[in-house]
Amino acid sequence: MNPTTTPPPVIETLQQAGAVHSRHRAAMLLLRGGLILLGSIPLLMLADVLGHFPDPVRLAGVVLFVAGALAVLVMVAFIAWWVRPPLLRIARLLEERNPALGSKLVNILQLDAASGHGESAELTRALARRAVEDASEALDLPALPPLAREPRLPDRAWWFAGLAGLLGLLTIFGGPAVRTEWLRYLDPYGDHPPFSLTRLEILKPAPTDQVLYGGGFTVLAGATGHQPKELFLTAKPADGSGGTVTLPMAARGDGTFVARLDHIVHPLELTAHTADGGSRSQRRMLSLILVPQWEAAVVRLAPPAYTGQKAREMSYRFTGLQVLEGSEIGFAVASNRPLGTGGVMLETGAGEPARFPLAPAPEGPPDTARATLVASQSGRLTFSLTDAEGNVAAEHPTATLTVTRDQPPAIALATPEEDSLVVENLTIPVAVDATDDYGLRSVRLHIGVNDRFVALDPAAFERPDVRRHRLEHQLDLAKLGAKAGDRITVFAEAIDTRPDPQVTRTVTRRLEVITEADYNKRLREQADVALIAGKYEDLLERFEQAIAEQRRIEGAFAALRERAATQPDGERDLKEFTKAFAEQHELNGRLEQMADEMEDFGRDNPVYDFEQGLHEKLREQGSAIRDSVKRQREDAERALAKSEDPPTPPTGETMQDTEHAAREQRERLQGGADRAREEITEPLADLARLHELMKDFNRFQQLAREQRDLADQAKAYQDKPQLNAEDRAALRDLGARQREQAGKLDQLARKLKHDAEAAKEKFPEAAAAAGELADQMDAAEMPGLARGAARSMLEAKAAQGHGQARNLAEEMDRLMEDAAQAGQQGVAGGLDRALRAQRGLNPGDTL
Repeated sequence: MNPTTTPPPVIETLQQAGAVHSRHRAAMLLLRGGLILLGSIPLLMLADVLGHFPDPVRLAGVVLFVAGALAVLVMVAFIAWWVRPPLLRIARLLEERNPALGSKLVNILQLDAASGHGESAELTRALARRAVEDASEALDLPALPPLAREPRLPDRAWWFAGLAGLLGLLTIFGGPAVRTEWLRYLDPYGDHPPFSLTRLEILKPAPTDQVLYGGGFTVLAGATGHQPKELFLTAKPADGSGGTVTLPMAARGDGTFVARLDHIVHPLELTAHTADGGSRSQRRMLSLILVPQWEAAVVRLAPPAYTGQKAREMSYRFTGLQVLEGSEIGFAVASNRPLGTGGVMLETGAGEPARFPLAPAPEGPPDTARATLVASQSGRLTFSLTDAEGNVAAEHPTATLTVTRDQPPAIALATPEEDSLVVENLTIPVAVDATDDYGLRSVRLHIGVNDRFVALDPAAFERPDVRRHRLEHQLDLAKLGAKAGDRITVFAEAIDTRPDPQVTRTVTRRLEVITEADYNKRLREQADVALIAGKYEDLLERFEQAIAEQRRIEGAFAALRERAATQPDGERDLKEFTKAFAEQHELNGRLEQMADEMEDFGRDNPVYDFEQGLHEKLREQGSAIRDSVKRQREDAERALAKSEDPPTPPTGETMQDTEHAAREQRERLQGGADRAREEITEPLADLARLHELMKDFNRFQQLAREQRDLADQAKAYQDKPQLNAEDRAALRDLGARQREQAGKLDQLARKLKHDAEAAKEKFPEAAAAAGELADQMDAAEMPGLARGAARSMLEAKAAQGHGQARNLAEEMDRLMEDAAQAGQQGVAGGLDRALRAQRGLNPGDTL
């Protein structure tokens, strides 16, 4: 064939039929490969269900599947676009599929081949071409290409569609197991558990749960379907650090299992599974909260060394701290995270806040941050915590810091309590109490006689924490050489242990040395006979109570004797007799103590001389009580000698003698009490009434002196032509005092009449003098004069007020001289009869 000539139409048709045939061959190959691949999918799934292939095996299956599919596609594309069968084969294929063609197509191909053969004659080639053209015209050329189609292609397509549809239906309606198998192959390394009759699920943690770094978590897994005998939990660090941990889970009996994970420091990928791994749950992530947390905190307080106090540690809850200035404060804060450098900020309100690093010590541990500061100022503490990765704690605790100062020591003179008079030759106890908040260094006592001080060694302390000390010293006036008229000065000082010492001194006590006679004279100016009588009455009242107790014991012995005579009961009689005898013994002991008290009652030099006589009578009474107790014991011993020893009950004679001994002692005591009341109590009552009269006369003298002072003070304003505000205020004050004076005069007049009435029987002279003074006060209308003067002063009438106050003072001076003489004579006469004539006592300097 001439290559430059156009091929005959039949040749072109055969070429088209060859292309159709190649495409159909490719389609058949595609469908055949697709059927094989689709058929392998359920086989692979079933194999995985049975064998639970690991992830690499499933990945290899997926790779082989994809490689086979790609190979089929490549072959199909190659056959469809590049592979063309020989025209002779196509001609024979078409003749086989259409018998009506006979061998025409083969013949035409042979003629066409002859027409192009170069060795044939030109005529022969032309005839061959002509024959080819004629044969082509006789053929239905458009009908030839369809004959090259693959008749089995539709069936194969239906098979492929049917299998694909079946897989689709199986996927849709096959349930989670089928869909999971698809996922296991499509995502080999995904979280797709293999098919199992035991279905496991991690219930806790939930997908959103987090755990604190370093904390713990209890994992809860549930099993449905076939229940496993045992279950395991595998925890794998999600960040690739650390190792995988597998631990057994404890069954709870309700289809759930638990396992505890502690000290979690990595995000974890959790899986619950059986021992052989045939059943496992989906993986569950447990993430971490990396924000550092405030855990246990400790504060260490170290006071300054000079205090001698030991440092102490205590748990700290970020509450207020109170420390001494100069104390070292150390904080140790534990966290769940390895820590970096945080801080402690101290705001004092003055200047910039002070900042102190809060970081782990170089020697560790890494999860405990420490900070140290020295307390110098009060302020507000703010804490911040940062971990090693820069995460800052969400909370910033605050606390107050109160810095206290070392206060000066406190020191006081406990005795003597105030300035006073002391009698020569006495020994005066001196006591000094010193305290300090952190420690005393020394306490020193200073004693001076007429400003010449005696050298005394101080009390010094070696220990630094002596906070309280009492220094006692016996001030012996004789050794000091102090005589009447000398003045003694006493004070003390204390020094604390602060590096810059602080000194505190007491007030100065001044003691005036006087004779004992002067001392008694001054006491008489203040001592009240009624108060002195009270001391004697209290002693005698306790004596009467002891007599009443003796009467009760006497009655107990009498009742026991009478009952034993009529209704004897040995055990009961012995018990009651023993009880009464013990009570008598106890009473005798109290009576002897009372006798000692009576013999030692009062001072050797009493305030009033007549007390010496009273003391002598008390000593006589005490001696009588002691003799009575001695006789009672002797009588009781003789009575007991008449009975056998216990447990034998006492005889009737013993009971009678014991009762008689108790009665005789009661009678002796009662007689002594009657004599004491007659010789002591009654004279003191009489003297108290007489003393009240004496105090009334002294009171009138005191009011007369006060009235003179008021009149003299009012004189300062009588000559002023005009009073200013200060003058009026001063006059109002004088008027108020003058009005009080009127009330005092009125009250004294009534008291004079009352006391005169009470004393007129025993002391008629003194009572008459008191009544006369009261009548003269009423006749002079002294309370009215005082009120008139007060009214003038309150109205700022200075001259008038002064004149009235002066007149009242002159009237009181006139009466005072007469009243003093009459009162002294009346009191002296009454006293002499009351003491010497009636009671046999010496009045001496009394009253």
